[in-house]
Amino acid sequence: MLFAAGCERKEGPSGVVGSQAPDFELRDISGKSWKLSSMKGKVVLLEFWATWCPPCQSAVADFNRIYERFKGEDFVFLALSVDEGEDLAGKLKRFGAKEGILYPVLPDFKDIAGTYNVISIPVTYVIDKEGNISYQHMGHMPDMVEIISEEIEGLLKKDA
Repeated sequence: MLFAAGCERKEGPSGVVGSQAPDFELRDISGKSWKLSSMKGKVVLLEFWATWCPPCQSAVADFNRIYERFKGEDFVFLALSVDEGEDLAGKLKRFGAKEGILYPVLPDFKDIAGTYNVISIPVTYVIDKEGNISYQHMGHMPDMVEIISEEIEGLLKKDA
């Protein structure tokens, strides 16, 4: 049996596939505001991660591939960092530059991870054009790009 590599964050329930994605508004490390409910009509990839998590670090290249593949379509990718500490935006900017992150990174100052019942990272949600969670992927696995890309592609084609 294969287990997805992940880093434990906290205890709590998981699994919100099929439900409305909880709304949030956060600023990314460049200062741009992102409000989930304003993204209706787009497919949203929402990743919860941290700089200290080895599987999260390993997933950066894969997420860059997904971002590059869909960035010109009705698609938004937001990476919410559960890191803590002083100068968090600066820390995330330095990490992003070092690792070559192409997609928006948002410090999770409002515990959005808690709202989504995140129990380990990395965890990725795909949210459909109506704002419903259609898919959840926990951990980082070699076939992650293909699995998530197929889900996004199917949602982009739906009602197109």
